[in-house]
Amino acid sequence: MRGAATLPIRMRVHQENALKVAKYLEQHSRVELVRYPGLKTHPSHDIAAKQMKNFSGMLAFRVKNTHDTAEKMMKQLSIFHYAVSLGHHRSLIYLMDTNDLVQSSYQLTHDDLNNYTAIAGDGLFRVSVGLENPEDLIRDLDQVL
Repeated sequence: MRGAATLPIRMRVHQENALKVAKYLEQHSRVELVRYPGLKTHPSHDIAAKQMKNFSGMLAFRVKNTHDTAEKMMKQLSIFHYAVSLGHHRSLIYLMDTNDLVQSSYQLTHDDLNNYTAIAGDGLFRVSVGLENPEDLIRDLDQVL
């Protein structure tokens, strides 16, 4: 319960930082797709804006050379932590590999599989944007993209 007092402040910062990171990713030449409901380019932005008071700190993106980029992230990121988790005060990033998900969790077939892979490509990087300075987060991503 101690953290409940600062939750609204933290969620506001998560959202503000995520929007800045998402806008940076959206304009990057190696980024093929960004999914964040706070972006006007998100296919469900209008309904998200009606239903959500806060777009959160979660986003996903796809890049060219997905697996090479993941390797660079594991070795070179200094602010982002390459880890599977959500909602931490630190920024986290992890590749959700399409083949692994399809074989283990999703069990999609035919049109559903085709629709998913059209969006995910080889995989999506899932990002939980933390409370760090957003310019620092962008510089950290920029060195690996």
